[in-house]
Amino acid sequence: MLSIERILFPTDFSEGAARAFPQAAYLADWHDAELHILNVTGRYQHDYEEDRERFPVSQDTLTEWLRRSAESGPGPNEPDLSALPIAQEQVESAAPAEAILNYTEEEAIDLTVMGTHGRRGVDRMLFGSVTEEVVRKAPCPALTVRADADRAPSEAIRRVLVPVDFSEASDTAVRHAKEIAMTYGAEIDLLHVVHEPVYPAAYGFEPVSFPTGEVIDNVEAQLADLARETIGYEHVMIEARAGNPASEILDYTEENDVDLVVIATHGRTGLDRVLLGSVAERVLRRAPMPVFVVKPDRKSLVSSTPAETAATHE
Repeated sequence: MLSIERILFPTDFSEGAARAFPQAAYLADWHDAELHILNVTGRYQHDYEEDRERFPVSQDTLTEWLRRSAESGPGPNEPDLSALPIAQEQVESAAPAEAILNYTEEEAIDLTVMGTHGRRGVDRMLFGSVTEEVVRKAPCPALTVRADADRAPSEAIRRVLVPVDFSEASDTAVRHAKEIAMTYGAEIDLLHVVHEPVYPAAYGFEPVSFPTGEVIDNVEAQLADLARETIGYEHVMIEARAGNPASEILDYTEENDVDLVVIATHGRTGLDRVLLGSVAERVLRRAPMPVFVVKPDRKSLVSSTPAETAATHE
């Protein structure tokens, strides 16, 4: 089971924040965790007074956010918000991301749940500013939800996708996905994308044909071993395919009705280079469902492996 004691939900009262709230509420309820609601405002904002007046967030507003993705009334497993331990705080700052990051440190937050659209001053901002900075720098995992996402389920997560590149980072993602899947009673899909090498004509030679079929067979055998050894239960699908990693991941989510993507921010790109700005960033920007981001060098919500424990103490 995931070890979650404190969940942070930053809100700017935007649609993106409202779409993310059900994820925060359900996870807090299922894990008996404290739910921290944080609003960062400032006198520079055109609606500064309005933000101050609607904080703390009322029970009626929280209930409206909770049921926003539901087609009808309350579901059978809907959290009782009146019984949920909720802490609310409003801070003034001209640097929202910095204020959110400071709060995660001060309150020992285990998981941040936030929308990928928000506000800065009068203008709306997209992922690439506040949310991106929090995902990059937070000392804990983050769950992001797009404001315009086609699918933002709360309790109805049935299929979890984990892109795997066989790095230590993706191993961490797989272990988190296992526990998340157990929480929701979901199935897991493991996907590896073989990126075929492309050589410029300026190299002056005909490239040798890449043995795509053979490589895919080998990779799927490795994925099967990973599923058996790390997840250890039968509800796992594996697939290897060739192409551009980000594009193939996104295509897979659409083709297979994926409800949640669990992805690591480090991979095989040089010396432990952060993937944000490449594969993970494209998935975060475009995935039509929530994305759970883990970082192997930061706080983990699952028990460490012996190798990770040793590495932490080196």
